[in-house]
Amino acid sequence: MADKGGFGSFPWASAAVLVAFVASTQLVPHAFEPLRPAEKARAQAPLDPDLDVNARLWEDPFTALRRYETERAERCERVRKQTSQTLDIDCRDRVAEVRDPQRMLAKLDRDHDQRLDDTLIIMGLLPGADFVGAEEARRRVRYATLAGLLAQDYVPDNAERLSLLEFNLLEAAAPAEAASVASAASAASRPAAADKQARAAKDNFVVPYELLSARSEHRRKPDGEGDAKADKPRRYGQIALLWVDENSLPNRKLDALARLTQQLMGRPARDLAAPGGSDGQRLPSLAVIGPSSTDALRAALMDLRCAADRKNAAADALSPAASAAAARCSSGVAGAVRGLAPDLQEGYELLSRAEFYNSASTAPNSMIAELSDQKLESFVTDQFNRITGVNPVRPVQMVRTIGTDAELIKRIVAELGLRLPHEGRRVVIVAERDSLYAQSLVSELRYRLPEGRPQSQPLKIEVIYFFRGIDGITTREAGTAAAAGPAAKSAPLEWPESRDQLDYLRRLGAGLKRSEADSSRLPIGAIGIFANDVHDKLLVLQALHEDFSDRMFFTTDMDARYLHPRTQAFTRNLVVASSLPLAFYPPAAGAPHGAVDLQAGTPPLRDIYQASTYAAARRAGCRSESCKRDERLSLEPALQKPSLYEVGRSSAVPLAGYALEAQPTPPSAGRHGLAVLMVVVMSCALLVWPSTPAIRQARRVFLREPTMDNQPQMDMTSIVLVALHAGVFAYVLASLIEFLLPSQLGFVHALLLASLAAFGALLAVLPALLLARREQPAPPDQRAGVDRLHLVVVLLVVGVWLWLAWPAGGWNQAGVCDSCEPVAWLEGVSAWPSHLIHLLALFAILWTLDWAWADSLNQLRHDSDWLRLPRPVPKPVVRSDMRQLLRGWFEHVSVLFWKPGVGYSCDFDELWQEYGERGEARPRAARTLVWYGLTLSCVGLLFLCLSEGQIPEVPVRGDEHRQMVSATLYAILLLLPLLIVAVADATVLLVRFVHHMNAGRTFYPESTIEMFAKSLGEEHRALWAQRFSARPEDRSKDGGGFAVHTLLDDWIDIQVVARRSTPVARLVIGPFVVLALLVVARSRLFDNWSLTPAIAVGVSFYIAALIGLTLLLKRAAETTRRRALASMQADLRWLAGSGKPLSDLVEPYKRLIVSVENEQCGAFASFFDQPLLKAILVPLGGAGGTQLFDYLLLGR
Repeated sequence: MADKGGFGSFPWASAAVLVAFVASTQLVPHAFEPLRPAEKARAQAPLDPDLDVNARLWEDPFTALRRYETERAERCERVRKQTSQTLDIDCRDRVAEVRDPQRMLAKLDRDHDQRLDDTLIIMGLLPGADFVGAEEARRRVRYATLAGLLAQDYVPDNAERLSLLEFNLLEAAAPAEAASVASAASAASRPAAADKQARAAKDNFVVPYELLSARSEHRRKPDGEGDAKADKPRRYGQIALLWVDENSLPNRKLDALARLTQQLMGRPARDLAAPGGSDGQRLPSLAVIGPSSTDALRAALMDLRCAADRKNAAADALSPAASAAAARCSSGVAGAVRGLAPDLQEGYELLSRAEFYNSASTAPNSMIAELSDQKLESFVTDQFNRITGVNPVRPVQMVRTIGTDAELIKRIVAELGLRLPHEGRRVVIVAERDSLYAQSLVSELRYRLPEGRPQSQPLKIEVIYFFRGIDGITTREAGTAAAAGPAAKSAPLEWPESRDQLDYLRRLGAGLKRSEADSSRLPIGAIGIFANDVHDKLLVLQALHEDFSDRMFFTTDMDARYLHPRTQAFTRNLVVASSLPLAFYPPAAGAPHGAVDLQAGTPPLRDIYQASTYAAARRAGCRSESCKRDERLSLEPALQKPSLYEVGRSSAVPLAGYALEAQPTPPSAGRHGLAVLMVVVMSCALLVWPSTPAIRQARRVFLREPTMDNQPQMDMTSIVLVALHAGVFAYVLASLIEFLLPSQLGFVHALLLASLAAFGALLAVLPALLLARREQPAPPDQRAGVDRLHLVVVLLVVGVWLWLAWPAGGWNQAGVCDSCEPVAWLEGVSAWPSHLIHLLALFAILWTLDWAWADSLNQLRHDSDWLRLPRPVPKPVVRSDMRQLLRGWFEHVSVLFWKPGVGYSCDFDELWQEYGERGEARPRAARTLVWYGLTLSCVGLLFLCLSEGQIPEVPVRGDEHRQMVSATLYAILLLLPLLIVAVADATVLLVRFVHHMNAGRTFYPESTIEMFAKSLGEEHRALWAQRFSARPEDRSKDGGGFAVHTLLDDWIDIQVVARRSTPVARLVIGPFVVLALLVVARSRLFDNWSLTPAIAVGVSFYIAALIGLTLLLKRAAETTRRRALASMQADLRWLAGSGKPLSDLVEPYKRLIVSVENEQCGAFASFFDQPLLKAILVPLGGAGGTQLFDYLLLGR
C-alpha cells in the first residue's frame, strides 16, 4: 500500500504560498504614511526686516527666496492700491538698508566688544540653474552643510527663517565710459520710477543667509592640548552661512565673488563694526564650499588666472605678453579694464585668506587644462600670490573632501579584473558627451584598462555617447512628469519626434544586442554608465538591463535612488565605485583617543556629494588646528580607499575599500551554524542513516564483517561510488572552510583535498578492490575486525588531510577579503547561497546514483529470493572480435533489442533470467555510459544552438571563488544527465520486462507457485498449484494440452510488477530534487543569475524525459492490470462452470480479483500517490514554487 503519511502528504504548494507571502511582506519595504493634517494658509506673515524668508532647514534657499519675492510683490502691490493702509516694512525703502552687506559685521558683533575673530563666514556656492534636478541639488547641499555644522554642536538662531543681503556686483565703468554714459543720460528723458526700480533690482544680487551659534558649553571651551594654542577654542562662537547663486554671478564670476567678499568683509564693513580696531580681531574667518561642479571650478580657475594677468599687466605696462594676456581676459566682459579696481583687489586679498573646500569636483589635475600640469593647490597659491604680492608666499588652503575620478577608475578596473573571465571581452561605456566629468572618466578608463591584461585576453573599450537630459524634462515639465507617475507597461513606444532621447536609447540597446551575434567582435563583458544626472543613468539601465541581465553594469558615485524599490528591477547588481559612503562608520572599539565620529547621529545621506559637503562643513566648523587635524585623519581612510558597492535587494553591499574594511565585523554565528548543520546532515546521511548501499558495503569491508548470503559483494562500481562520496564530502568541507574564512583555501587546494579524500577511501576498501580485480569473494573464515596496519595507513591519510585543510591563520581570523565573493544571504549579490545549494545538489546526485545503482542490484537479488528463483548471473564478456562484441551487446546487454519469447505461454523463469542478466552491474554500466554519451552530446548541441555558442557568465568575483562555483556547477551539469540516464535505464528495462510479460501469459516454476499458494492458506493449497492450459477453452479435467499454468499466474504478475516498480518508480524523485535545487540556486534572490532560453529548454527537456518515462511505466503497469483482470475473469467463469473441488475456489478467486483491482503499490498507485507527482511537488511546491511565487509577488 502507498505510504499515506509520506512525502506526498505534506502540503508543499500551500507552504510555498505561505513562504512567498511572508517574503513579500518582509522583504519589500512599505512606504511611510504621513499623518500631518492639512493646514490653512496663514492669514498674515510675521514681518521682520532681519528675517525675511520662511524656509525650513531642508528647503532650497533660492526656491524659498523666489516664493518670498512673489508673495512680497503681490502683497505690496495690493497695499499700495489701498491708500488708507500704511506700507509694510518690507515694502519700504528701508529694506535696502537692512540688507546692506557692509552692516553685516556690525550685526554679527552682538556683544559690541568689537571682536569678530570668533566668527566664521561660510559661502556655500550653489547651482542656480533652472534645469530639472538643480533644486534637488541645492536642497541636498544645504541639508548636508547644516547637518555638518549641527554635528559640530552649532545650532541655528532661527530654524524657520532666512535673512537676505543685497550686493552690487557690477564692475564700475571706466572714466571714458562714464562720461559717455553721463552725456547720453542728460540727453535722454528721465526714466519712470518703475524703470528705476527694475534696473536697481536687476543690478542687485540677493544672497540668502542664516546664522548659527555654538552651544554655550563650546563657546569658551579650550582646545585641551598642551601647546601654544591651548587656549584657542575648538569651535567658533557664531557662523554666518551665505548661499551664493554661482550661476547668477556676473562674468567674471570669481571677480564677482571677490567683490561680494569685499562688500561683506572689506575695510568699510570692518570700520562700521569695530571703528579703530585691529584687523586681527575684527576680521572674521572665511570659508568657501564650492564650486559646485568641475565646469564651475574650471571657470573659477580661468577667472583667477585672468585677474592675475590683469594685475601684472598694470604693474608691467611695457610687457607685450602681459598686455596680450590682459586683453584676452578683458574681451567680452563689460567694464573690464587693465589692472584691478581697489575693491576687487581687496576682495581677492580677503579670498586669499579663505579656506576653500572642494566638495564637488572629482576631475583629476591632469584633466583640467587650466592648471597647465600644475597641482590645483600650487596653481591657486601662485595666482593669488601674483594678485596679492605677499612675500613670503602664503599658501592658500585648498581642502579636497571628495576623491578623484582616477581613484574610482582604479577601483573599477580592479573589479573588472575580478569579474570578467580570462578571455577577450568588450567593455561598453555609455557616457555623457557634454560634461567634463564623463569625459574624464572615459579618458581615465582608456588609460587604466589595459593594465595587467595579456594581449591574448584583450579588453576592448567601446564608447557610446548621449546628451544630458535624456528624458527631455526641464523645470516646467518636472512637476507634470512627477505627478504622472511611472509609465504604464502598455504605454506606446517612444515616437522618434520629440524633445527626449528615449528612442535613441531603444535603438542603442537593439544595436548592442545585434552586435553580440557578430563573430568578428568580442562579446560584451561589462557595461559602464558615466553621467552627472542620476536619472539619465537610470534610463540607460532600463534600456539595457533586460537584454544584458547577466552582464556587469558599473557606474560611479553612490546615490540613494539606486536602492529604491522602484528602481530595483534594473539597478540590482549595479557595481558602484564611490569616493565616500552615504554614512560613515563609527570609530572602532580600539580607535585612538582623537578618533572622531563623523556621522554623529546624522541620517545616511542621499548621495556622495552630500557626504562630501557634510565633511567639508564639519571641517570648516573647526576653529583650532587640532580639531581640523582630527577631522582630516578621520576622513582620510574613506578618501584614500574609495568604496566599492554592489546594489542589493535592500542595501548597497560593500565589496572593497573603506566601506568593507571599516565596517563593524558582521555576526558570523549564522554562517558557522549553517556550515556545522551541513556537515552534520551530510555525514549522518552518508555514514549513519539512511546511508547508501555502497557506504554500507565499504563499512563491512573496512571492518571485515562477515558477509551474509543475501548481501552482495563490493563490485568496482560501488568502489568508485565510495571514492566519489569521499571526494565530494571533502570538497564540501573545503568549500565550507572557504565560506567561513575567505581566501584561506583556493580552488586547487580544494581539489587536492578532495583527491586526497578519494584516495583515502580507496585505501579503506583496498581489500575489496583487490578481490574485485580478481573477481573472487572474501574468504568465509575471515576474522572480523580492523586490520591494524590498514587502520594506521587510513589514519595517516586523515591526518595529512587535516593538516592540509587547517587554516594557516587559525579559526579566529577577523580579516576582510576585498577580492572575494561577499556573503549576503538575500541581498541578491552573493553566489555563496547558490554554491551551498549546488553542493547539496552534487551530494544528492551521488546519493541517488548510489541508490539507483546498488539498491537496484540488491532489490533484484532480493526479489529473486522472494520468487524462489536462482539469482541472475551475468553473461561473460566475449572480447574475441568486434562481431562477437556486438552480438553479445544485442543478445545480452541491449534493452531495445531484447526480443520476447515465442508463443502465447511465457516462461517466467527464463524471462527473469534475461531480465536479471541485463540488470546486473556490467550490462547496466555499458548501457548507461553509451546513452550518457549520446544524451550529453544532444543536450550540449541543443544548448549551444539555442545560446548561439555563448555560455552564460557565472556572476562571481575573484578567480578562486569563480572557479570553485563554476566547477561545482559544471560537475552537476555533467553528472545530472548520468543520473537521469541511470534512472531511465532502470525504468526502460522494467517497462520492457513488463511488456514481455504482457505479450502472453506467464507461467511460474513450482517453487514460486508453492510459495504463493502457501501464502493463501493450506485449505486450497493443492488447487492453487494445479496446472492448466493458458486458455480456458483448451482446458479439461484431466489436464491435457500445454498444462503449465495455474490460476495464480495473473495475480502473481501483478505482485511482481508492483514489487519491482516500487523502487524503480521512486528513483524519479532524485533527479527532480536535483533539478529543484538547481532552479532555486539560479534564483535572482541570491545573485545575478540569468535564465536564458537555452537553460529553460534544457531543464524542460530533462523534466519531459522523466515525466515520459514515468508515464510509460504507469501505462505498462495498467496494461498488465487490464490483461490480468481480463484473464482472471475468464478463469473465474471457468471455475464457476467447473465441478467440485475447483468450484470451491470461486469466492477466494473473487477476492484475488478485488485485490488486483485495488492494488496501489509501485506503478499501480493512484495519481495523488504517484512518485511522479511527489517529484513534481519538489520543484513546484517546495522552494522552486516559493521562488515562482516570490517572482510573481515581488516583481523580481
